[in-house]
Amino acid sequence: MVEKFRKALLGVADGICIVAQASIVIILLIVVISRYFFNYTPSWTEETALFMLTWIGLFSSSIAECYGTHVRVSAIDNAFPPVVLRIFGIIRYFLKLAFFTLFTYYACKIFNTTRQRFGALPLSYKWQVLPAICTGVFSLIFLVLRTKEIFTDKHEHDKEKDLEMLKNE
Repeated sequence: MVEKFRKALLGVADGICIVAQASIVIILLIVVISRYFFNYTPSWTEETALFMLTWIGLFSSSIAECYGTHVRVSAIDNAFPPVVLRIFGIIRYFLKLAFFTLFTYYACKIFNTTRQRFGALPLSYKWQVLPAICTGVFSLIFLVLRTKEIFTDKHEHDKEKDLEMLKNE
């Protein structure tokens, strides 16, 4: 059940990124065709492409959180024993929980106080902040769904280190 929910949420995030990327390609195609063939660039294209890029950037970070593929310093994995790495993993987990909680909280505050509108688009800037709220919520859910893995499973390099220690004994 939990895995189905995780996959469904991941599918939503993937779908949003795919639609936004396809929109960017179409918008930029419109820009190129209109500029080179008609000597005219629609005013809404640049803002819309940047708007879609925001959605991609933020939702891709929640996808990275789902897979646990955020950037890390791999030298640490080789420098410390598995027990210390597990402690680091738990600390990192709580730091991420705090970060995404604050991220979501302040994104909601910004969403509620934003009154500006885009220049060329008939939209409020709230739509620019909405993916931040969704990203924070998605990332928190992905973190909570990985809680058991964080606290019980071995670190990915633990097996290699265990074999090394057995060879050295």
